[in-house]
Amino acid sequence: MTESTRGVIYILANSLIPGVLKIGRTHRESTERAREISRATGVPTEYEVIYDQVVSDASAAEKELHSLLRIHRVNAQREFFRIPTREAIRHVQNVCARYPVNEVVEAVEIDALPSLETRMRRWLRRDLVAVKFVQYPDLCLIKWVVQPDFRKLAAYENIFDLAVIGDERDRCMEDRVRHHDIYQCEGGSYCPVHYSAKENFEFFLELDPYSMIMTGLDILTPEAADYVAHLWEDRKLEPPNRLGWNIVGVKYDMMGPEEEWRKVLAKNGIADRGTEGGAEIIDG
Repeated sequence: MTESTRGVIYILANSLIPGVLKIGRTHRESTERAREISRATGVPTEYEVIYDQVVSDASAAEKELHSLLRIHRVNAQREFFRIPTREAIRHVQNVCARYPVNEVVEAVEIDALPSLETRMRRWLRRDLVAVKFVQYPDLCLIKWVVQPDFRKLAAYENIFDLAVIGDERDRCMEDRVRHHDIYQCEGGSYCPVHYSAKENFEFFLELDPYSMIMTGLDILTPEAADYVAHLWEDRKLEPPNRLGWNIVGVKYDMMGPEEEWRKVLAKNGIADRGTEGGAEIIDG
């Protein structure tokens, strides 16, 4: 790919010519091309860009696309096609996929393990060493790494598409294409089109443990997974989203006689629980 071959494949529409789309290429911004065509044709209403995509070889992509759509062409000498919008977008996407632009897509990455440990540390897999939430412009992922043997460096990364749970990404992407000027997401969680990485990360942190095990988000221990399934399926109880605990016993391992170290604890504002609740006392 060179800068001279790189360009944009666009689809333009005009409200006064319903059902007919202009599909072509430009080496400039597609909006600039739309304004140029609007001035040249003298049409009362301007053309609008309803879809565009950057490609590595605009001329080749356009030639292939026009050949594919030849039966829809209104005039052999013009780039106008009588074709439904969604069908046109699908053809453009398929052809443009063969002329990718190798650009580094910046992703937002958030370390999720500390938050998960705060929420459900006792339920997490013991071989879990990293969990990250990653959001791209059209993708939300969870990546987790397990190290089966702590004596070895070998670790394995797992990548999970959160659309499996949210199930709204594709529809939202299509809606944004059709209504890009007035788009409002009506989808659920994990929609990278509408929600920020921070918002989608918060959605993930509130994901219930039963959904985790049922969708294949394998970050819980087998014992925890069995317990969660038992609560939900057998007892019809919703598993807790956050784990808590009650201290019912205290073990002291202090230096010196008990009378002295109890005074030291009290002096430093540490509650003296005595031997109630099963507290175990160990003299140093």
